[in-house]
Amino acid sequence: MRLPISGLEVSFRLPNGHDDLALLEGGARESRNNRADLRSSEAQAATLECAIDALSRLAELRHASGESSGAAIKMSAWLTLTITDFESALLGLRAFLFGDTVRCVLRCACTERMEIDFSITHLLSEARPGMPGRVQPCATRPGWFELNQKDHQAGDWTIFRLPTVADQLFALRSPKPYELLAERCIDSGRPTRRATASAERAMESMSPTVSCPIHGVCAACGAALNRQLHVPSLVLDELRASAASMHDEVHAIAATYHWEESAILAMPQVRRLAYSDAIRQAGSR
Repeated sequence: MRLPISGLEVSFRLPNGHDDLALLEGGARESRNNRADLRSSEAQAATLECAIDALSRLAELRHASGESSGAAIKMSAWLTLTITDFESALLGLRAFLFGDTVRCVLRCACTERMEIDFSITHLLSEARPGMPGRVQPCATRPGWFELNQKDHQAGDWTIFRLPTVADQLFALRSPKPYELLAERCIDSGRPTRRATASAERAMESMSPTVSCPIHGVCAACGAALNRQLHVPSLVLDELRASAASMHDEVHAIAATYHWEESAILAMPQVRRLAYSDAIRQAGSR
Protein backbone atom coordinates (compact mmCIF):
# COMPACT_ATOMS: atom_id res chain seq x y z
CA MET A 1 0.00 0.00 0.00
CA ARG A 2 1.30 3.47 -0.89
CA LEU A 3 0.36 6.33 1.43
CA PRO A 4 -1.34 9.23 -0.40
CA ILE A 5 0.72 12.18 0.88
CA SER A 6 4.22 10.93 1.75
CA GLY A 7 4.28 8.26 -0.97
CA LEU A 8 5.77 5.80 1.53
CA GLU A 9 5.02 2.11 1.05
CA VAL A 10 3.39 0.15 3.88
CA SER A 11 3.42 -3.62 4.25
CA PHE A 12 1.49 -5.59 6.87
CA ARG A 13 1.81 -8.88 8.72
CA LEU A 14 -0.50 -11.12 10.74
CA PRO A 15 -0.49 -10.66 14.54
CA ASN A 16 1.03 -13.19 16.91
CA GLY A 17 0.34 -13.72 20.61
CA HIS A 18 2.72 -10.98 21.72
CA ASP A 19 0.83 -8.49 19.52
CA ASP A 20 -2.55 -9.69 20.81
CA LEU A 21 -1.37 -9.41 24.41
CA ALA A 22 -0.15 -5.84 23.86
CA LEU A 23 -3.47 -4.89 22.24
CA LEU A 24 -5.51 -6.32 25.11
CA GLU A 25 -3.35 -4.74 27.79
CA GLY A 26 -3.49 -1.41 25.98
CA GLY A 27 -7.28 -1.67 25.91
CA ALA A 28 -7.33 -2.32 29.66
CA ARG A 29 -5.31 0.85 30.25
CA GLU A 30 -7.71 2.83 28.07
CA SER A 31 -10.67 1.52 30.09
CA ARG A 32 -9.01 2.55 33.36
CA ASN A 33 -8.39 6.01 31.94
CA ASN A 34 -12.02 6.35 30.91
CA ARG A 35 -13.20 5.30 34.39
CA ALA A 36 -10.93 7.99 35.82
CA ASP A 37 -13.09 10.58 34.01
CA LEU A 38 -10.27 12.06 31.98
CA ARG A 39 -11.13 14.71 29.41
CA SER A 40 -12.35 13.26 26.14
CA SER A 41 -9.28 14.59 24.33
CA GLU A 42 -7.00 12.75 26.77
CA ALA A 43 -8.92 9.52 26.15
CA GLN A 44 -8.45 10.10 22.41
CA ALA A 45 -4.73 10.60 23.00
CA ALA A 46 -4.56 7.23 24.79
CA THR A 47 -6.37 5.59 21.86
CA LEU A 48 -4.00 7.26 19.40
CA GLU A 49 -0.96 5.94 21.30
CA CYS A 50 -2.38 2.40 21.17
CA ALA A 51 -2.97 2.78 17.43
CA ILE A 52 0.63 3.93 16.95
CA ASP A 53 1.83 0.86 18.84
CA ALA A 54 -0.41 -1.44 16.75
CA LEU A 55 0.96 -0.07 13.48
CA SER A 56 4.52 -0.21 14.80
CA ARG A 57 4.00 -3.91 15.50
CA LEU A 58 1.99 -5.01 12.46
CA ALA A 59 3.13 -2.67 9.68
CA GLU A 60 6.40 -1.55 8.18
CA LEU A 61 7.10 1.74 6.42
CA ARG A 62 9.48 1.84 3.47
CA HIS A 63 10.56 4.44 0.98
CA ALA A 64 8.81 3.82 -2.32
CA SER A 65 12.21 3.46 -4.02
CA GLY A 66 13.78 1.26 -1.31
CA GLU A 67 15.14 -2.03 -2.64
CA SER A 68 16.80 -3.38 0.49
CA SER A 69 15.91 -3.95 4.12
CA GLY A 70 18.06 -0.91 4.88
CA ALA A 71 15.23 1.20 3.48
CA ALA A 72 12.97 0.29 6.39
CA ILE A 73 11.96 3.37 8.37
CA LYS A 74 12.09 3.38 12.16
CA MET A 75 9.11 3.27 14.49
CA SER A 76 9.38 6.98 15.32
CA ALA A 77 8.49 7.77 11.69
CA TRP A 78 4.82 6.99 12.45
CA LEU A 79 4.75 10.18 14.52
CA THR A 80 6.01 12.24 11.58
CA LEU A 81 3.26 11.10 9.20
CA THR A 82 0.36 13.37 8.39
CA ILE A 83 -2.90 12.33 10.02
CA THR A 84 -4.26 11.39 6.56
CA ASP A 85 -1.36 9.00 5.92
CA PHE A 86 -1.57 7.53 9.42
CA GLU A 87 -5.31 6.80 9.26
CA SER A 88 -4.93 5.47 5.71
CA ALA A 89 -2.31 3.02 7.01
CA LEU A 90 -4.64 1.96 9.82
CA LEU A 91 -7.44 1.26 7.34
CA GLY A 92 -4.96 -0.59 5.13
CA LEU A 93 -4.14 -2.83 8.09
CA ARG A 94 -7.84 -3.37 8.75
CA ALA A 95 -8.44 -4.34 5.11
CA PHE A 96 -5.43 -6.69 5.16
CA LEU A 97 -6.67 -8.52 8.26
CA PHE A 98 -10.47 -8.42 7.92
CA GLY A 99 -11.35 -7.40 4.36
CA ASP A 100 -12.46 -4.24 2.56
CA THR A 101 -16.05 -4.02 3.86
CA VAL A 102 -16.75 -2.43 7.25
CA ARG A 103 -20.13 -2.95 8.93
CA CYS A 104 -21.34 -0.35 11.45
CA VAL A 105 -24.31 -1.12 13.72
CA LEU A 106 -26.51 1.85 14.68
CA ARG A 107 -29.53 2.17 16.94
CA CYS A 108 -32.22 4.67 15.94
CA ALA A 109 -34.17 6.72 18.49
CA CYS A 110 -37.18 4.58 17.55
CA THR A 111 -35.12 1.56 18.84
CA GLU A 112 -34.71 0.09 15.34
CA ARG A 113 -31.33 -1.59 14.87
CA MET A 114 -29.68 -1.15 11.50
CA GLU A 115 -26.38 -1.84 9.79
CA ILE A 116 -24.45 0.48 7.48
CA ASP A 117 -21.73 -0.99 5.30
CA PHE A 118 -18.95 0.94 3.61
CA SER A 119 -15.89 0.10 1.57
CA ILE A 120 -12.42 1.05 2.79
CA THR A 121 -11.27 1.44 -0.82
CA HIS A 122 -14.12 3.86 -1.52
CA LEU A 123 -13.55 5.80 1.70
CA LEU A 124 -9.86 6.29 0.93
CA SER A 125 -10.64 7.34 -2.64
CA GLU A 126 -12.97 10.01 -1.25
CA ALA A 127 -10.14 11.33 0.97
CA ARG A 128 -7.68 11.79 -1.89
CA PRO A 129 -5.46 14.86 -1.31
CA GLY A 130 -5.24 17.78 -3.73
CA MET A 131 -3.01 20.85 -4.09
CA PRO A 132 -4.88 24.19 -4.14
CA GLY A 133 -3.85 26.52 -6.94
CA ARG A 134 -2.81 29.32 -4.57
CA VAL A 135 -0.37 27.12 -2.65
CA GLN A 136 3.27 26.43 -3.40
CA PRO A 137 6.20 24.95 -1.46
CA CYS A 138 7.96 27.48 0.76
CA ALA A 139 11.42 28.27 -0.60
CA THR A 140 12.93 29.10 2.79
CA ARG A 141 11.35 26.48 5.11
CA PRO A 142 11.41 22.87 3.87
CA GLY A 143 8.15 21.02 4.51
CA TRP A 144 6.17 24.27 4.70
CA PHE A 145 3.91 25.83 2.08
CA GLU A 146 3.21 29.42 1.08
CA LEU A 147 -0.28 30.87 0.82
CA ASN A 148 -1.20 34.31 -0.54
CA GLN A 149 2.36 35.54 -0.57
CA LYS A 150 2.18 39.11 -1.85
CA ASP A 151 4.32 41.56 0.06
CA HIS A 152 6.74 40.39 2.75
CA GLN A 153 7.69 43.94 3.58
CA ALA A 154 4.06 44.70 4.51
CA GLY A 155 3.70 41.44 6.41
CA ASP A 156 1.20 40.09 3.87
CA TRP A 157 2.19 36.41 3.93
CA THR A 158 1.07 33.11 5.41
CA ILE A 159 2.93 29.82 5.50
CA PHE A 160 1.84 26.49 6.96
CA ARG A 161 2.73 22.82 7.23
CA LEU A 162 0.47 19.78 7.41
CA PRO A 163 -0.27 18.53 10.95
CA THR A 164 1.44 15.29 11.92
CA VAL A 165 0.48 12.51 14.31
CA ALA A 166 2.92 14.01 16.83
CA ASP A 167 1.10 17.36 16.52
CA GLN A 168 -2.26 15.69 17.07
CA LEU A 169 -1.00 13.75 20.09
CA PHE A 170 0.49 16.90 21.62
CA ALA A 171 -2.66 18.93 20.92
CA LEU A 172 -5.00 16.33 22.44
CA ARG A 173 -3.19 16.75 25.74
CA SER A 174 -3.62 20.52 25.63
CA PRO A 175 -6.59 22.45 27.10
CA LYS A 176 -7.03 24.16 23.70
CA PRO A 177 -6.12 21.59 21.02
CA TYR A 178 -7.31 23.54 17.96
CA GLU A 179 -5.50 26.69 18.99
CA LEU A 180 -2.33 24.70 19.67
CA LEU A 181 -2.44 23.02 16.26
CA ALA A 182 -2.80 26.40 14.56
CA GLU A 183 0.10 27.77 16.61
CA ARG A 184 2.36 24.86 15.64
CA CYS A 185 1.40 24.59 11.98
CA ILE A 186 0.55 28.12 10.77
CA ASP A 187 2.81 31.18 10.62
CA SER A 188 1.60 34.51 9.28
CA GLY A 189 2.89 38.06 8.97
CA ARG A 190 -0.58 39.15 9.98
CA PRO A 191 -2.03 36.42 12.25
CA THR A 192 -5.71 37.16 11.60
CA ARG A 193 -8.70 34.84 11.65
CA ARG A 194 -8.94 35.18 7.88
CA ALA A 195 -5.32 34.10 7.37
CA THR A 196 -5.79 31.15 9.73
CA ALA A 197 -9.03 30.09 8.02
CA SER A 198 -7.41 30.26 4.57
CA ALA A 199 -4.50 28.11 5.72
CA GLU A 200 -6.86 25.60 7.36
CA ARG A 201 -8.89 25.26 4.13
CA ALA A 202 -5.70 24.59 2.18
CA MET A 203 -4.56 22.06 4.80
CA GLU A 204 -7.89 20.22 4.62
CA SER A 205 -7.58 19.98 0.83
CA MET A 206 -3.97 18.77 0.98
CA SER A 207 -4.53 16.42 3.96
CA PRO A 208 -8.25 15.54 3.95
CA THR A 209 -9.98 13.97 6.92
CA VAL A 210 -10.33 10.17 6.78
CA SER A 211 -12.32 9.92 10.03
CA CYS A 212 -15.62 11.23 8.65
CA PRO A 213 -19.35 10.87 9.41
CA ILE A 214 -21.11 7.74 8.13
CA HIS A 215 -24.71 8.42 7.07
CA GLY A 216 -27.80 6.22 6.78
CA VAL A 217 -31.58 6.29 6.96
CA CYS A 218 -33.69 4.26 9.41
CA ALA A 219 -35.82 1.76 7.50
CA ALA A 220 -38.50 1.83 10.21
CA CYS A 221 -39.13 5.56 10.72
CA GLY A 222 -37.12 7.27 7.97
CA ALA A 223 -34.96 9.28 10.37
CA ALA A 224 -31.45 10.25 9.28
CA LEU A 225 -28.74 8.40 11.19
CA ASN A 226 -25.17 9.56 11.52
CA ARG A 227 -22.16 7.98 13.13
CA GLN A 228 -18.81 9.68 13.44
CA LEU A 229 -16.17 7.27 12.18
CA HIS A 230 -13.01 7.43 14.31
CA VAL A 231 -10.47 5.32 12.44
CA PRO A 232 -8.09 4.52 15.36
CA SER A 233 -11.00 3.36 17.55
CA LEU A 234 -12.54 1.30 14.74
CA VAL A 235 -9.33 -0.57 13.95
CA LEU A 236 -8.36 -1.12 17.60
CA ASP A 237 -11.83 -2.42 18.47
CA GLU A 238 -11.64 -5.04 15.72
CA LEU A 239 -8.07 -6.03 16.54
CA ARG A 240 -9.01 -6.51 20.20
CA ALA A 241 -12.14 -8.46 19.31
CA SER A 242 -10.05 -10.88 17.26
CA ALA A 243 -7.64 -11.28 20.19
CA ALA A 244 -10.29 -11.50 22.93
CA SER A 245 -10.05 -15.28 23.43
CA MET A 246 -6.24 -15.34 23.49
CA HIS A 247 -5.86 -16.27 27.16
CA ASP A 248 -8.26 -19.22 26.83
CA GLU A 249 -6.44 -20.38 23.71
CA VAL A 250 -3.01 -20.20 25.36
CA HIS A 251 -4.35 -22.07 28.39
CA ALA A 252 -5.89 -24.82 26.26
CA ILE A 253 -2.75 -25.30 24.16
CA ALA A 254 -0.42 -25.27 27.18
CA ALA A 255 -2.63 -27.74 29.09
CA THR A 256 -2.84 -30.11 26.11
CA TYR A 257 0.67 -30.01 24.66
CA HIS A 258 2.65 -28.68 27.67
CA TRP A 259 4.39 -26.07 25.51
CA GLU A 260 6.03 -23.00 27.00
CA GLU A 261 3.96 -19.82 27.00
CA SER A 262 6.66 -18.03 25.00
CA ALA A 263 6.40 -20.62 22.22
CA ILE A 264 2.61 -20.29 22.08
CA LEU A 265 2.74 -16.48 22.04
CA ALA A 266 5.23 -16.58 19.16
CA MET A 267 2.66 -18.37 16.97
CA PRO A 268 0.72 -16.38 14.39
CA GLN A 269 -2.82 -15.82 15.60
CA VAL A 270 -4.29 -18.02 12.84
CA ARG A 271 -2.14 -21.00 13.89
CA ARG A 272 -3.01 -20.54 17.56
CA LEU A 273 -6.71 -20.50 16.64
CA ALA A 274 -6.28 -23.67 14.58
CA TYR A 275 -4.71 -25.52 17.52
CA SER A 276 -7.38 -24.34 19.99
CA ASP A 277 -10.17 -25.32 17.56
CA ALA A 278 -8.64 -28.80 17.19
CA ILE A 279 -8.50 -29.16 20.99
CA ARG A 280 -12.17 -28.15 21.35
CA GLN A 281 -13.26 -30.57 18.61
CA ALA A 282 -11.30 -33.41 20.20
CA GLY A 283 -12.90 -32.66 23.57
CA SER A 284 -16.42 -32.75 22.15
CA ARG A 285 -16.10 -36.26 20.73
